Amino acid sequence: MKRILLALFTSFSMVNAETFEDILEKSINNDLIKSKYYEVMSYEGDIIKAKALPNPEGYISFERLIGNNTSGNLSEFYILQPLRLYGQRKYQTNQAEKEFQYQKLNFEAFKNTYTGNLYTLFYEALYNKYLYEIAQEEMKTSKQILDFIKKTYQLGETTKLDLLRGEKDYKFTEVKLNLSKTKYEESVKRLSGFVGFDIKDVEGDINQIRQIKDKDLTTLPQITAINSKIESLENSYKFQKALVKPQISVGFITREQATGKYSAGLMLTFSIPVFYKNLGEIVNIQNQKASFEKLQNYQLENIKKTTAAINESYNILKSQLEEIDNKVLPDMKAQLNLAEKSYKLRELTLFEYLTIKSQYYELLRYRAELLMQIHKLYGEYIAIVGR
Repeated sequence: MKRILLALFTSFSMVNAETFEDILEKSINNDLIKSKYYEVMSYEGDIIKAKALPNPEGYISFERLIGNNTSGNLSEFYILQPLRLYGQRKYQTNQAEKEFQYQKLNFEAFKNTYTGNLYTLFYEALYNKYLYEIAQEEMKTSKQILDFIKKTYQLGETTKLDLLRGEKDYKFTEVKLNLSKTKYEESVKRLSGFVGFDIKDVEGDINQIRQIKDKDLTTLPQITAINSKIESLENSYKFQKALVKPQISVGFITREQATGKYSAGLMLTFSIPVFYKNLGEIVNIQNQKASFEKLQNYQLENIKKTTAAINESYNILKSQLEEIDNKVLPDMKAQLNLAEKSYKLRELTLFEYLTIKSQYYELLRYRAELLMQIHKLYGEYIAIVGR
């Protein structure tokens, strides 16, 4: 029976048919993915900035001293180097590196979501192609019966009513064929729009069901990304606390006196954090950290429940499919073959035969729907946990 279904599925083929792996390989470098990639890489600049030493500051002035009894030139020059004390450089670098890691992990989670959505759209197209092939097979069967009715009608062995009924059945299958073809073409266009390039046709075995593999959910990128974000905020907090302390610069200064003599020496400048101690920034960081900690707990619990529900539904649908394949479909196929023979031997009416035929092809469509639901669940699963 599976050979018959496989033959049915592969009977129709267009040029330039692409598999899921073909499309995924091409689309993983499309403009959307590249846009997200360069957005992530922009955070690498923050690491370079955090590691850099501050630029020195300079000052120079020229003055002319004029008085009743004296005159002369005055000049002054100094250069200062701000010092990053109290671990500022370390904390800021760690903060930038953890933020970069957070963005990269979110990018991995985005690619998983993208792959899952692509998988679902691909199998929607494959499903509609399968329905189109079922409609082709149904139309072929209707044509064979109609030819038989016409032949027996010419011999006077069947009624005009049966001829009209056979023609109506054939036209109805033709309508279903055209509708299924339109749906298939629409689904391929939706797939093309999603990946950003033109796809003519898809190919694959819709009967092949992948196994859902258990994964450690705590290692998923969307969960570990939050860990990196929390660590980034912790370092940002330490950096802000370091900025509260006096900020010190050291330098060299030289002056020209009115007498023409020069003086030189070292200088030290420092801030006096009396009125504002970065409290706004610190409160902001503390609340962000608390927010991400709660988000992490929620996301992990949500993923656990969602994947468990997907697994349960997946197994139920698989068991239904197995029952159809092992019992219902072979019995229905045998019943259809018997009905066709019985009709030709005048042991069944045309109406009874067409009813059985309709039930058989509706069963094929129901089976196809089960397959689509299974693949849709798998797409949802890999959108969360990856392949």
